[in-house]
Amino acid sequence: GGPSYVISFSCGSMIVTIALWVMRFLYKLYRLDGDVTKAYHALPPFHVREMWLLGSISGLIYSCGNFMCIIAVTYLGQGVGYSFTQSSMLISGLWGIFMFKEIEGRDTILKWLSSACVAITGILWLSYEHA
Repeated sequence: GGPSYVISFSCGSMIVTIALWVMRFLYKLYRLDGDVTKAYHALPPFHVREMWLLGSISGLIYSCGNFMCIIAVTYLGQGVGYSFTQSSMLISGLWGIFMFKEIEGRDTILKWLSSACVAITGILWLSYEHA
């Protein structure tokens, strides 16, 4: 099943992330005429001291969520399981509206809520299709 691919997914993610950082470094190195020190300092800072705890917690939460998405798709199928896992965007949208005030204006919020209702309706229809 799907859970057996979690380790390979995480290794692949790590390899791709490192490769992208190396490519970015090489690009900066090229742009700065081969000066390694300037190229290194041109990269965004890692902020390890400030971000290690919150970054680790968010990575753990993401990994748990990703694992549960794989379980959902394994047992519910692509149509239902994947639709349910994508409904997490609705939760993110609600956080954006009510907690972070990213969307303002009554009309804009009502449009977002109506599109969320359409998405929920589609998810429910797919779940009935599975039964």
